[in-house]
Amino acid sequence: MPATVLEALRRFLPEFLQSQPPLGPEQRRAIWAITHCRTAALGGRLFACEQCGRQHFAYHSCNHKACPQCGRAATARWVRRELCKLVKAPYFLVTFTLPAELRGTFFGPLAKPAYDLFFAAAAGALSEKLATAKALRAHRHGFTAVLHTWNQQMGFHPHLHCLVPAAGLDAHGRPVRVKNPEFLVYLPHLQNAFRQHLYRLLQAQNWKVDPAVWDRQWGVHIQPAGSGASALKYLGAYVARTAISDARIVRLTDQALTFRWKNRSQANRLELQTLPGAEFVRRYLRHVLPRGLRSIRYYGFCHPAAKATRLRVQFHTGLTVQFGAHCPPDAPPSTPARCPDCGGHLRLLITLTAPYHERGPPPAPTTVVIAA
Repeated sequence: MPATVLEALRRFLPEFLQSQPPLGPEQRRAIWAITHCRTAALGGRLFACEQCGRQHFAYHSCNHKACPQCGRAATARWVRRELCKLVKAPYFLVTFTLPAELRGTFFGPLAKPAYDLFFAAAAGALSEKLATAKALRAHRHGFTAVLHTWNQQMGFHPHLHCLVPAAGLDAHGRPVRVKNPEFLVYLPHLQNAFRQHLYRLLQAQNWKVDPAVWDRQWGVHIQPAGSGASALKYLGAYVARTAISDARIVRLTDQALTFRWKNRSQANRLELQTLPGAEFVRRYLRHVLPRGLRSIRYYGFCHPAAKATRLRVQFHTGLTVQFGAHCPPDAPPSTPARCPDCGGHLRLLITLTAPYHERGPPPAPTTVVIAA
């Protein structure tokens, strides 16, 4: 059988934990979820076949974003829902990347505020240019931002992918869209706006950074994305998945793991990299996000609460709008619909809840005696 990410994590986690690394509560929670996913610790459901009478038990999943076994169903639901929100206009994939000198802010207890500032700076710069750039001037616009923290070698490389429809409403409420499907805004202007927004946000928080970083060329990239459907499916890989998939693993031994990666500087040439077991786990856990952080954010008429404006933009861009219609409902939770032995229908008999959800009585109060 081919090696899997889950097998590698379970093999190398004991060695990694013996080194007593400084782990945060989010990483400890991820380790617990990964090692207990689809086991008795999370409970499960018992089914009986209506044809042959045999019983089958299915364990529950942890649904943690860092778990290599989970995420496929959540990704499909997200892509299906976002496809319903597309407008008939050219789309662009705008990527914001921070200089290496600023990536240290994403470590430690201030990681979540740092990510929030990153989102705010990118969204502020993009909103400013979409509203004022001569090519569009959409005062009411929208886009979706997705956080991605890894590169092909599982290194820490935080960047934001923003899927931007080049259409909206101007200051007077009239529909506007770009005339050239290959041009959104001037790239240098967007780079400068991104740098200025983040500078002001960091100054407001009184965060000190290397002054030389403000004179560097900041990584902002704009790429035409056609109708937006293919870009959505591409971004879906980051919605509920993690840094590496099973398909990239080439070899797994007791000491190391070898995987494929694309060398972007060499025309996406496939190369191999071997990491010691503990280093693989360290890189993997580095991409566990702070608890409560929203890695996908919606702005303008792409926000779920802006349905009226989005329908108006869809109508003016040439789509047939059916008022009162809804996107296809989410698929039901994955259940074994057929018996693996005879193919008959399965009937749910009982659901066993996870034991760790049960709460015991509160601890007795502790009496503290202060000597005179």
